Amino acid sequence: MKKIPLEYLLILPALIIFSWLAYHYNFIQDDAYISYRYVANYLNGNGLVYNIGERVEGFTNFGWVIYLILWGSWGLDYIIISQVTGFLFGLGIIILTFLIGRKFFYDDRRWYVYGPVYLTGINLSLAYWSPAGLETAAFAFLIMWSVYLYLNRSWLLIASLTLAVWVRPEGALVALVMIITEAVLEKRFPSFTFRCSLAALVMSLPMVGFKLFYYGSVFPNPFYAKTGFDLEQLHSGLEYTGRFMSHYGFYGAGLIIPLLFIRRLSSELKMVWLFTVLYILYIVIVGGDVLKVHRFFIPLLGLSAILITVSIFLLLNRWKPSTQYVILGIIMVPLLALTYLLPKDFVDHYNFYEKRLTKKLAAQVKDLKDSDPRNFTVAIATIGIFGYELLGHDIIDMVGLTDTTIARHSEDPIPGMETTWKERKHNTRYLLKRAPDYIIFSTGIKPSAPAERALLLYPQFLNSYRALGWFYEGDRGDGSGVINVAFKKMKPVEGEIKPVYPIAYVQYYKTGLDYYTRGEYRDAIKYFDQALAASPRPYNLNLIYNKAYSHMQLGEHNIARSLMNNILKQDSLIFSAHKELYMYEMVDGDLSKAEIHKRWLLELVPWYFPRIDSLVTQMVKAKRQAGY
Repeated sequence: MKKIPLEYLLILPALIIFSWLAYHYNFIQDDAYISYRYVANYLNGNGLVYNIGERVEGFTNFGWVIYLILWGSWGLDYIIISQVTGFLFGLGIIILTFLIGRKFFYDDRRWYVYGPVYLTGINLSLAYWSPAGLETAAFAFLIMWSVYLYLNRSWLLIASLTLAVWVRPEGALVALVMIITEAVLEKRFPSFTFRCSLAALVMSLPMVGFKLFYYGSVFPNPFYAKTGFDLEQLHSGLEYTGRFMSHYGFYGAGLIIPLLFIRRLSSELKMVWLFTVLYILYIVIVGGDVLKVHRFFIPLLGLSAILITVSIFLLLNRWKPSTQYVILGIIMVPLLALTYLLPKDFVDHYNFYEKRLTKKLAAQVKDLKDSDPRNFTVAIATIGIFGYELLGHDIIDMVGLTDTTIARHSEDPIPGMETTWKERKHNTRYLLKRAPDYIIFSTGIKPSAPAERALLLYPQFLNSYRALGWFYEGDRGDGSGVINVAFKKMKPVEGEIKPVYPIAYVQYYKTGLDYYTRGEYRDAIKYFDQALAASPRPYNLNLIYNKAYSHMQLGEHNIARSLMNNILKQDSLIFSAHKELYMYEMVDGDLSKAEIHKRWLLELVPWYFPRIDSLVTQMVKAKRQAGY
């Protein structure tokens, strides 16, 4: 039996480190469930659609979806397959980093090759995205494989580019970047990459033809939902790139140092450097990614690590090899530590909240289905697991990823609206005309996305929809939790649909809710008052409830009770006001008044009432123990 060469065995610890990190971060990104819903609908005989009967390509990973359909058609769990496949491609990225690195580090510099291997193996973002269910690791592997094949002038580059194009539309960009790279470096027509790209284009024509026939467009719908260019997008791209450079890029050292020694670089190293620079330029221009954990940079992790190690070699080149290796070992220890430590809090934060988001949304779907047996419709801005758990129900994506009207016929940006969301497309008139049974905001009661904030400008939303709540217990196991809020259509959507309320009112209200959710109630009241001052009548009764609740938390109970009673005089469908007043009356012992609120609660939120009653029991007990 032939022994495995030592040089291959030495990359094994990097693969083990990556495997442990991937296990630690193991989760499914909410966006992956969009693809899963397409797969499930196809396997159920409803076509490659998100909503049954609507032919919209709301995903950007055509080949990945087809791949999962193949596994699903054989009766296997395509969700598990997506995670395992991503994990294997993550391992492949580390191996490709080694294979590409060997082209630059050989003979008396061969030990340098393990620098990029371990920098990639310990990279938290690679471990984060590989098992997340998306095509991220697969696409990154195909890009790196394309670079490897280009460096070897292998005609298999046709296959890698073809697969890249099928997996994501950006595969065509990779081909273009390679054409530009070859043309610049060789100062002549890039015949090799051009021929490979042309052949890949021909092999992609079946996919293009299917898209045109089935969806009526070559570009996926998210292209229309997300595209656009302005200075704010450029700023976002620079910020996104800067964060990557501060976490993994050592502030661009791997790009700057090789540039200083550009005349000493081989043509192959120049290719890696220029390809990396051009790809980063693309990331900046498109504004980075809405998913923050460096997803767009995953294809460059191995190449970036190679360039960092090349930089070390260039600085140490005048020393004899034995001295270089000692210094290399001394340098690599802190570099590896920084690669792990610098992004750790950032990656841990998003991993924790993404897991909590999908868990909470899945619980909310269950609550909705348990409380409403109808085939109801929902409008929501985070459609991933929510839509997957509601197969057969129509889901309106408020930011347009799976909705052509919102994506291609968005309303103009609202002057003065501040937002951190990258998805800014919205069409509120269209949404309200469709009058979904439920509208759900991504952050509960608080409007965050532009599509959510725009709803507050329209009287139809305030007149027709009322907030309902379901209790969702948190992870601490102490009975605490949050209220999952959904706005249910209680009255028909009527009248001319046009904005009436000013944007200043929405901005003040949103700022007040930010303080409200942080428990800074005095500041919250200040902004709620400013929102009311900027708003015409009738006021948003949810806003008044938030103000009343803030007074209640500050111990100003007379103000709180007065405001809540006034809310119910205007609209008896505000369950939250009934909840607080029921608790007040029960604690005070006025059972006749409490019974009125109880009947309303049992009508509006019967599923929530046991939780309310248990809180009342605790409060009454505490009052008695205190001697009141």
